[in-house]
Amino acid sequence: MSLIDELEAMANAVSLTETEEIDSTICRWQSLFGYSAPEALDKISVFRASPRELIIYDSHWEMLRYQKEQENFDREAYEYWCTTARKSYHSTTITKKDKQRLQATTFLLKLEGPLQSVDAVAKATNMVSIQETMMASDSSGQSSSFCKVNGLEKIAIETFLSESNIHSAFRPTFIRISVARKELSTNSIHPTLGVDSTMPQYRLSNDTDNSQPAQDEYPVWYFFYGTLAESETLSDLLGIDPVYRDAKIPSGVLGSWGSYKALVNDPSGRNTVYGKAFLVTSEEDEEALRLYETEAYEMVRCRIEMDDGEVVDGLTFRWAGQD
Repeated sequence: MSLIDELEAMANAVSLTETEEIDSTICRWQSLFGYSAPEALDKISVFRASPRELIIYDSHWEMLRYQKEQENFDREAYEYWCTTARKSYHSTTITKKDKQRLQATTFLLKLEGPLQSVDAVAKATNMVSIQETMMASDSSGQSSSFCKVNGLEKIAIETFLSESNIHSAFRPTFIRISVARKELSTNSIHPTLGVDSTMPQYRLSNDTDNSQPAQDEYPVWYFFYGTLAESETLSDLLGIDPVYRDAKIPSGVLGSWGSYKALVNDPSGRNTVYGKAFLVTSEEDEEALRLYETEAYEMVRCRIEMDDGEVVDGLTFRWAGQD
């Protein structure tokens, strides 16, 4: 082989190595920061060409290296996260629509590190308290504690950590769960299908009046209009042979969300929706229904009229995508 051939082979080998390295880095940044491949390549190029805002010393990296490599970081990605990516947590203005969407999003937060207790999480999010915690086990049988937070609280936690001089390197574990929202007001009829609860005629007459059903009231009647009105679906979800009653509700209208039926408010107030009434006896069964319907829907109060003439206050799933 001539000298020129040898030099060309060496150049090709270097080029191949560089290509493999950048491909690997792009995949890493896609996984860590949620970028598309072109975005990742652009971010990598800009970061490598820019002066470093923060230098991670060898001693600091060696102390965190094992933990960070388990999270798919290398040193460069960790430096980028410390100086650039984490700033995005609190640099973006949140619109009213985004705020509503974030409030409707639910995450499980693992209680560990500087967030090892609900008190620590409450402090980080400026919440008064966090009541709901749960235990879960991974595939190895290791148990961990979790608490529920919404999307806004998730941002508050990430901002709190990024601004901390002590805990800025800690990455919390969030698991997103898609569940239908249930937030029934105690001092108004909100939310009620087809009704603007802010209008004077719908306000409660005094402080002692209670809207029904209440947030934690069981058993509670539900009105189903789509797949939940099919006994096979409900049987699979709850492990029972469901007993339905033919029923209808006013003030709603059925539309479509993809291949699914979507109940929305009836602007005219004259429409009637026909379906099935079912008595939910426990919070556990209700939770299964909420997970089935996902965050695309929200639970609202409604007046259920049975075929035999009985009328009850109940709940139904309204599509949450309406303005």
